[in-house]
Amino acid sequence: MSHEEQIDLRIRRTHHFLQEAMIELITEKGFEAITVGDIAERAMINRATFYRHYQDKYDLVARIFEETADSLVAHMLPFHKDTDQIDLEHPPEIWVQVFEHVAEQRHLYRAMLGKNGSPWFTARMREYIVKLILENEQRWKPSAGSRQQIDQALPEALPVMQLSHVLIGTIVWWLESEKRYTPRQIATWFWHFAFYGYLSARGYEVPLPGKDR
Repeated sequence: MSHEEQIDLRIRRTHHFLQEAMIELITEKGFEAITVGDIAERAMINRATFYRHYQDKYDLVARIFEETADSLVAHMLPFHKDTDQIDLEHPPEIWVQVFEHVAEQRHLYRAMLGKNGSPWFTARMREYIVKLILENEQRWKPSAGSRQQIDQALPEALPVMQLSHVLIGTIVWWLESEKRYTPRQIATWFWHFAFYGYLSARGYEVPLPGKDR
């Protein structure tokens, strides 16, 4: 192993220890009560080392979010173009992949999005979800009918913001639930709500359950 590789390994190890310390402390005492000293002590490093890597605890949370979002994108499978397969019992695979990712990182999301978590992380997560919804809305349209403006006063940004809150609420409920539900189950139930609520609010004709289109 070269000298540069050894340095890179040490940096990644330090980042891992600091991030794990942050997550543990959030679970124990809440984000707002945590200090840089607490994080450094839990990670068994000194404060000077912390500040060589991060500006403050908010910067650490920002980096955790960036790495988490990058991980989700890196592991997301290509979306199938066969949109005829998208119906109420077969949610778009992107949502299944999102919940699979959450399941793999459940320790992180439960800490960051829970009642003791980071409001900053939650806000960034919501922004990221809004982007995902808008990017994938075009893929949902074949499952619905034509579109019409049902309420001229309805702000166009409101339905997507409402749905982002629903998704985060679904994630938190799932992670805190005592029962074990699979990512595909949760994705399907979320999709039921999104299909009827979001698409209807956006003005699409959505078929009722059990009714022929």
